Amino acid sequence: MLPDWLSADRLQWIILAVIAINIYAMYLVAKLVRKAITKFLLFVLLAGLGLSLWIQRADLQDCVNSCECRLYGQDVEVPAERRPERCAEEAD
Repeated sequence: MLPDWLSADRLQWIILAVIAINIYAMYLVAKLVRKAITKFLLFVLLAGLGLSLWIQRADLQDCVNSCECRLYGQDVEVPAERRPERCAEEAD
């Protein structure tokens, strides 16, 4: 379980920040790495990470409706005010 202070809303913003950092890292790889194979491998690795983060972010937005959220296999607590009413009924 993730820490209590790490809510679904915060995770969405954190993921967006990491995606932005990832895009900047891809730019640096394109500009600074000279060997084509190394550049290609790093670029593929960073692109895969960015795609994975984007998919997890989309899943995090959708999971509020399912009353259960997981991010890379870790349970994420949905704030009570963001949960649908049926989730509160299921908890009872």
